[in-house]
Amino acid sequence: MSEGRIASGSAPGRCMGSYPTRQAMTSGLSLANKVQFLFGIALLAIVAGTLALPWIRSEQLVFQSQLEVSRQLADTWLESPTRLIPNGPLPIELVPISKIDPAANPFAADARRRMEATADFEEVFQEVEVGNEIVYRYARGLRGTAWRRVAIASDVDPGAAGSPTSLGGLLLIERPSRLAAGQLLSTRIYLVAVGIAAVGLSILLFWFILNRVILKPVRRLRETADRVEQGDFSVRAEIQTGDDFEQLADSFNRMLDETARTAARLRSMNESLDFKVTELSEANIGLFESNRLKSEFLANVSHELKTPLNSIIGFAELLEELAEREETPDPKRGRYLSNIIVSARRLLEMISELLEMAKIEAGRVELSIDPVDVVELMDGLAAIMRPQAKAKRITIELAIPDGLPQLETDAGKLQQILFNFISNAVKFSPEDSVVILAAESFLRDDGFNGVRFRVTDHGPGIPPDLQETIFEKFRQADASHTRSHGGTGLGLSICRDLAELLGARVALSSQTGSGSTFSVEVPLTYREQELQSLLD
Repeated sequence: MSEGRIASGSAPGRCMGSYPTRQAMTSGLSLANKVQFLFGIALLAIVAGTLALPWIRSEQLVFQSQLEVSRQLADTWLESPTRLIPNGPLPIELVPISKIDPAANPFAADARRRMEATADFEEVFQEVEVGNEIVYRYARGLRGTAWRRVAIASDVDPGAAGSPTSLGGLLLIERPSRLAAGQLLSTRIYLVAVGIAAVGLSILLFWFILNRVILKPVRRLRETADRVEQGDFSVRAEIQTGDDFEQLADSFNRMLDETARTAARLRSMNESLDFKVTELSEANIGLFESNRLKSEFLANVSHELKTPLNSIIGFAELLEELAEREETPDPKRGRYLSNIIVSARRLLEMISELLEMAKIEAGRVELSIDPVDVVELMDGLAAIMRPQAKAKRITIELAIPDGLPQLETDAGKLQQILFNFISNAVKFSPEDSVVILAAESFLRDDGFNGVRFRVTDHGPGIPPDLQETIFEKFRQADASHTRSHGGTGLGLSICRDLAELLGARVALSSQTGSGSTFSVEVPLTYREQELQSLLD
């Protein structure tokens, strides 16, 4: 036995448009609205899924009940078949298979095809929606002697006798049923009403629970946090729910207590720090004033010492000259006078360095910015230093490429830097060696454009551990009391300070036993240095 179910008509199509994303729908919503929205969607999905089963089951029950009615009607008539009257009170029709018209009755033709294809296929059932009612169509196949008995009893031509299993005709029943349609509609309305009521009551109950149990403590915490944000650290969260929110409020209150204590400690530390800063400022002012007085004193003393020292050097040179003019000069007296002159000049050099350092520290160094010809500057330096180098049989060589640009700087300060470099090179170079004074233009990656001056000697070199501090004040490569070369250790420090005033930079490259190269990089155009804040 097999049954078929065909529903006529087609479901209306749905036009799928663009919908806002979940992020766009939930962004900007409060916590209550967001939770209610998500809960409503979840509840609708659950209720829809729950009601879908009775919805489908109700349709199946109506279908099965109408099938059973059709079967009982067919069984009752087959027990005592009578002559059927067209359009009579019984919706029954007995049709031989030879008189089935597929165009006029496609349902009967389909039933015939199925039953002829399968010997044990006995019935076909179909429901069709026609307007506001449902039409149920039922077909039962009659075979062999059963067909002939029913056909003769109902005054229908049974046709030629066939095999016992051959299909002879169909018993057709077509019943419109408004009651079934009404029952199905009422069942659907009931399910929808129950679903709406369940959703509404659930949302109301959830809203009540959400506001009383969750949102009310959250609002209190938020109000407390807002007051704390406004600077009121005395407020506390008063929540007594006996659950996690109360524990959260207690933790929040403990955090506020610790924050208040920390703020009090910070205020105390700030007050102490302000007091220390005031003391430090006063101490710095005192140190600055002491340093200024020291620099002024040093400058004044150095200047006062230079005057008598120049007189000593002048009279010593005069005595040396008179001693040389005597007919029989005394070698011992000449040697004494020479020692006096050398020592006095060395002392004058030291005093000059101290005076220069005092001027730099006091900020009294004045710059005279003018165009400087590099070639003339280097030729002049070489001419000045050659007599001193000649005494040690040292040769001063110049390495000047063509096309060097003209500098805009203080020629005197630049000459003082290079003079110190060359003087040290001559002082520390062995006899019969060469000191090279070179210049070259350059352009660094950071856009610095200028001329680099280099002074290279063949002296003992500077150890690596002293190269970082050689430009500091009172620093010397040989700082022992038995060193063979004198000096205050201020020359290179003065060179560095003068270079900074010119916007230049000094550097050193040296290897122990292989000589040293001192260099200064001077920008093509002088730029006045901007004063920096002491707080930077």
